[in-house]
Amino acid sequence: MDTSPALPDSLRAIIFDANALGNGLPHLGKVRRIAALAADAGVETWVPELVALEWTEHLVREVEAFRVAAKSAMNMMSAAEIEVEPAVLPSDGQGIAESFLRKLEAVPGVTIVELSGDAARAGLRDQVMQTGPGRKKQGVKTGGSDSAWLRDVLVKAGGSFDDVVLLSQDGDVPKACKDLRVTPPQMMNWKEFIHALFRLVESPQVLARRITQYFSSLVEESKGNHHGWAEPDMDLGGFEADEELLLADSNQHQPELNDVTLRRVHEVLNVSDIRMEYATTSEKVGDNPRNATLEASVAFVADLDVSTYEVTVDGSVEMGSHSVYDVRVTSSLIIEVSEGDIRSYEPVDSARVTRT
Repeated sequence: MDTSPALPDSLRAIIFDANALGNGLPHLGKVRRIAALAADAGVETWVPELVALEWTEHLVREVEAFRVAAKSAMNMMSAAEIEVEPAVLPSDGQGIAESFLRKLEAVPGVTIVELSGDAARAGLRDQVMQTGPGRKKQGVKTGGSDSAWLRDVLVKAGGSFDDVVLLSQDGDVPKACKDLRVTPPQMMNWKEFIHALFRLVESPQVLARRITQYFSSLVEESKGNHHGWAEPDMDLGGFEADEELLLADSNQHQPELNDVTLRRVHEVLNVSDIRMEYATTSEKVGDNPRNATLEASVAFVADLDVSTYEVTVDGSVEMGSHSVYDVRVTSSLIIEVSEGDIRSYEPVDSARVTRT
């Protein structure tokens, strides 16, 4: 039985705190993986600026401790006349910090929640006056950082933590939220969150949103490249419809249908009937929704060009053409997903044309 915590029904963002990854040290590989999975589910990833700075301080401190230990070991081996290559580690903590912060900011999907002046002042007041999240640890006043970044995240979340998840095991967060008079966010460790997120990524609602976003971008590109004479670069298959609908605007007396082509796509209406056909890796279906083949029905509002012909009384054939505007085109598509991105699609059969 799956006993992992469930995510909020409407999840907007995940938030990292300084101990989200277990030991207070940054691990950009984990951050990148979590942010990628969150983006697949349409969820934002927030790292408060003060959390990033705490990660940086921990990193610099660990590197410095290792550098000092390595130097001591080198001196001992030199005294023992043991030849060894010297360890090369940067001695410039500022350089390490700047390099890490640049790399963190460049992780796709990560938003740094900047520290505001109001939150910084409130955090310092809480720490000095021991109010709100202010507290003492081993006789040292602390809590200002948590007070400040929680306030900034609360503002970014719209005044409530109802639709965010905090990657943290810090028991001080609920206490701080109580003093801020807000319901604390749901808290998970990063492993629990990834497990829960895989279920969310596979949910029909999230897959529908990803598919809608993909085809909406294709529609916008199609509009930008359309010059009134070129067929849009979208393959929705052939077109099936009642001939009455397709032939209603013909100027011919007794038109016969010849061909139907796509003239323009205006928008994506909806996505339905999503099915996960198979994984494109060796894993079972559903184990890796970032690499899979889906089948779905996608409905568009579009214009079609209709070509017709008519046999005249003298036996000759007269060709004609007209356009049908603002119809609903529903196409059944096979969609290939690779590393979380939709890479390609192709129609299963002819699209169904109906009135909008």
